Amino acid sequence: MKKIWIGMMILLLCVACQSSSSNEQFQDYYQIKEQLITQQDFDEDYPFCVRVVFNHIDHLYRYDVIIDQPEVDMYYIEAMAYASEDNQKMCPVLGIVDESISHLKVQHVDKSKHFYKGVQLSGQTTQVQSVKLYVSYYLNEEKTERVEKYIEVKP
Repeated sequence: MKKIWIGMMILLLCVACQSSSSNEQFQDYYQIKEQLITQQDFDEDYPFCVRVVFNHIDHLYRYDVIIDQPEVDMYYIEAMAYASEDNQKMCPVLGIVDESISHLKVQHVDKSKHFYKGVQLSGQTTQVQSVKLYVSYYLNEEKTERVEKYIEVKP
């Protein structure tokens, strides 16, 4: 009986730790989304190519924000796109609420080590419009120098 009790306590502790980490990630998500909603000044200079493509599907538009052709090495990329999503709908994200790892390196692709040719965020909107984009990355694998960009991507 004592072993069962100890096992239950360990299980509860593991769930509590995982829940705390998840809450922190969603707190980051909502903070970044709020910043994107209110953002008025956007970076004009960034060391990668970014574009948005719209496809009409039924009465909605699917948008794909594509980030590729880096001019610097970008490690542990986090990104969020915002195209007037309401509070009931999650914004497309990369690396913020999930454990995904994505890197972009100049002239280098190795999917087994999470180095990709480009990354993409996809969402839906009711009209073709500008999409606000948050991108964060490190300039080295040791995570010592972080860069954040707020970008407005026009169709």
